[in-house]
Amino acid sequence: MIRDSVVKSVLLIGGRRTEALEAAREAGCRVIFAGPKSAMTERHRELADAVFLLPDLAPGTAVELALAVHPVVPFDLALTVGDQYSLAAARINHELGLGSNPLRTVSAVNDKALMREILRDKAVSQVSAAEVRTPADLQEFVASTGFPVIVKPALGSASKDVFVVADRAALESTMPRLGLADGDSTPWVVEEFLQGREFSVETHSTAGVHHLLAVTEKFTTENFVEIGHVVPARISAEERDAIADEVRAVLTALGVEEGPGHTEIMLTARGPRLIETHTRPGGDAIVELLRLATGHDIHRLNFAWLSGQPVDMAAKPLVGAAAIWFLTLPQGRVTAAGGLAEADAVEGVMAADLSAAVGDVIAPIRSSEDRYGEALAVGDDADSALHRAREGVARLTVEVEPPQPAAPAAR
Repeated sequence: MIRDSVVKSVLLIGGRRTEALEAAREAGCRVIFAGPKSAMTERHRELADAVFLLPDLAPGTAVELALAVHPVVPFDLALTVGDQYSLAAARINHELGLGSNPLRTVSAVNDKALMREILRDKAVSQVSAAEVRTPADLQEFVASTGFPVIVKPALGSASKDVFVVADRAALESTMPRLGLADGDSTPWVVEEFLQGREFSVETHSTAGVHHLLAVTEKFTTENFVEIGHVVPARISAEERDAIADEVRAVLTALGVEEGPGHTEIMLTARGPRLIETHTRPGGDAIVELLRLATGHDIHRLNFAWLSGQPVDMAAKPLVGAAAIWFLTLPQGRVTAAGGLAEADAVEGVMAADLSAAVGDVIAPIRSSEDRYGEALAVGDDADSALHRAREGVARLTVEVEPPQPAAPAAR
């Protein structure tokens, strides 16, 4: 299958990494880069035919910039590979009549309340959910569904501010943290609590046909911050088929037409249930895990499609499995940090990183930003890749002095 209209020039918005720019150039595309000055590197300058930088490129400003630039430096499509500018890119394409995923589709994958609304009457496995803007909204949902429930920002990302509300006492303690007012607050979503094993599904869509590239097994903390991934997931063929069918149904229902997809699924006793989906590649180095364990380079795959080349969906694994594990730390102040060479020396470890430094103050882990190191490893199978990644992280030696108890108040 070949794309009807060939993309010869692309506007890439934001991003410190350059893999998408490299893939665009390899596919023969003219590359225009727009982003904040902080994202710019020498490699960006080498790859881009034109560059537009601002000190702080807000998503709304990115739309204004693109609409102003297009008559002078035209492009066939606006793209981004992260969440920050995904809706901006969709708005640019919509305003300029550039064919890609519809604006409503991209809006839905960025707004969990809208996503659930669109899916409510579609042929997908249903999850009880509601938008929450007032305390009464939350109370009403709990009264009809019962405990436990999940509460999360409708427009959230990076696993930030996700609350499990297990009972009435938890509801009362959580309510003030949501900042709910009389309908004027930032919207939240409340959902039934899904129990099971969590996975993400990496896909690429071409003209509304959704190709499953891999199922990624994920590992999270109690408050749903992701701390590990492995490709391929340790599931049966029947489970993989059920997950694939559900993801394809969700993407079709939302109107996804093309490009990378990253869909999070809970495999429950009732079957797979959607957590959320994205019209972008997975984060947390899943792109690299996918490349190693399946042979699919998601950026090259996407630009082959966009530039009108034949797309090869056949898997050609380089290794049996690939995994990444992240370092989390207890609260306190870092007094010593090291072990990077030791982590790199673990058999199968392809890359390790340590961002914690002496003097850092470690807060409670609330999002993926609260991780301080990682190790990416390969193996003959998922078990060995996971073991090596976790062993690599275990070699990172970080000492944390616990916080001192608060002094008693003076009388």
